[in-house]
Amino acid sequence: MRLWLLDLDDTLLVDHGVSREVLEALGKEVGVEGLYGAVKAKAEALFREAPFYPWAERIGHSALEALWARYTTPGLEAWAAWAWPFREQVFQEALAALGGPVGRARELAEAFFGRRRQYPLFPEVPEFLKALKAKGATLVLLTNGVPDLQREKLVGSGLKEAFDLTLVSGEVGLGKPDPRLFRMALCAFGVPPEEAVMVGDNPERDIRGALAAGIYAVFVDRGYRSPDPRYPAHLEVKDLREALALLS
Repeated sequence: MRLWLLDLDDTLLVDHGVSREVLEALGKEVGVEGLYGAVKAKAEALFREAPFYPWAERIGHSALEALWARYTTPGLEAWAAWAWPFREQVFQEALAALGGPVGRARELAEAFFGRRRQYPLFPEVPEFLKALKAKGATLVLLTNGVPDLQREKLVGSGLKEAFDLTLVSGEVGLGKPDPRLFRMALCAFGVPPEEAVMVGDNPERDIRGALAAGIYAVFVDRGYRSPDPRYPAHLEVKDLREALALLS
């Protein structure tokens, strides 16, 4: 396999684990337990009511990400104006459900917005990427989300220069699992589908899209999502280095 298509969130970069850690810590500070689950549930419910939700769903921008995205990308000014009332309402409703101090909702929303800006990589990622480059593989990042947040993650994690091409769904107007996004990467390097592999943790987005495009699919089990029998990956791994066997 000479073309490697890589997902970002919860494949290379720890995403949901950081959100959980930060929210649970904030909950302890105000004397409530289960803040992560309550915030996630309220955010997802309210996010579906947002006027931009169909577009967000199409590009794969999540409700939890809406709690800390800056929305500085030109064209997202309306999102920026919408975001803070949304965030405060999410925390108000979550705290109310847990019997917590509702009056501190804005404070917690601002604290999460600041503290969530962490970009840890999974431990094996540096070695994995180094091994791919040493073998001359071409690396493409296929990531769903709004441009400014995904680009911020790349800079913060030190991955900005790691790829030969970076395709952000919010920049190109196509999100996984749309097979056209995968084919865009193939066409950029003139590589046929049978010489490419997609590595990701999301069966619905990463694996489904790769299979639709005729690309070898590797599911990375990070313990957050389970394999989906509707979209069977060619290979399942728990550590990215297990996929390096495809280089031989």
